[in-house]
Amino acid sequence: MLNEKMETMEACFGKLYKRITDAINDTDLDAAFAILASLREPTVVTGVGGSAVVSSFFSKVIENKNHVICTDMMPRDLLYRDLTGYRNVVACSYSGNNIGVKASFDNDLAHYLFSANKKEDIPSIQYVIKDPEVSFISVAATMVPLTVLFLYYTDGNTNLLKEILDCRLDADPDPDNCVYEIMYGYENKASVTLLESTITEGSLGAAVLHDKYNYCHGRYQLNTVSKNELIYFVQDSELDRIYLEELKKFYDRIIMIPKKYDDPVIADYHTAVLCFQLLRKMAEVKGTDFCRKDVPDHGQLFYTFKGKM
Repeated sequence: MLNEKMETMEACFGKLYKRITDAINDTDLDAAFAILASLREPTVVTGVGGSAVVSSFFSKVIENKNHVICTDMMPRDLLYRDLTGYRNVVACSYSGNNIGVKASFDNDLAHYLFSANKKEDIPSIQYVIKDPEVSFISVAATMVPLTVLFLYYTDGNTNLLKEILDCRLDADPDPDNCVYEIMYGYENKASVTLLESTITEGSLGAAVLHDKYNYCHGRYQLNTVSKNELIYFVQDSELDRIYLEELKKFYDRIIMIPKKYDDPVIADYHTAVLCFQLLRKMAEVKGTDFCRKDVPDHGQLFYTFKGKM
């Protein structure tokens, strides 16, 4: 059943810049940065749904800023993996109280929570969203924690932040396409997680992910039988140049996500911003709204599951 209080996609995007700005002003960034800087031993970071995007970006920030091993995992993975080599686990969750957080903390590692809602018994890296979205897919609940991490990485560079938030993507998605092949690499890991998650959860279509080099080893067979839309994260390598020359023969349309920044963390934040713009355009041309979705009964059953994973 559709929650009539849900904001429209237009409202979510219309309020996004203010929500990010207000969060920066209202969040105790010094306290958040202090905990982030303290992660100096091998760390696991987890998240599901929109928080999987945050988890992916979190691991990249800590790896590149703190120079320690930081592995992005799904919460359920921790129940089945050998964690002996790790010392910390950070659970990323807007609410801070789902079963994924509980699974992430069912171990002897040092526990941390990255959330809008802190836990008194867990060291919390808290961000503040005073005007939270009511939506099926929350744009600000993804972008605000990404922005806190971006500011930690860039030592609070708000000028660069504004420059990136002002970037615009030139794209013309096909309203009739329903399968999106996405070609990416490590440099776009958080962005492609955002893209795949929202395409799927927002029922915009089906997403097929191709690591750029892995595509060379047989995955090109798909485009011999199916002409899908290709979304391509441009890196300007020799492989990119070959791909972009050859693949235009096999895809009806190629949407390119441009590279503007060389730094791998800054570049991923920038392409995440562009991906949200692309997702908005995809939804608009299809006449749908991924922020307002009717949730079927089995969706509620799955979402509220609290048993053994």
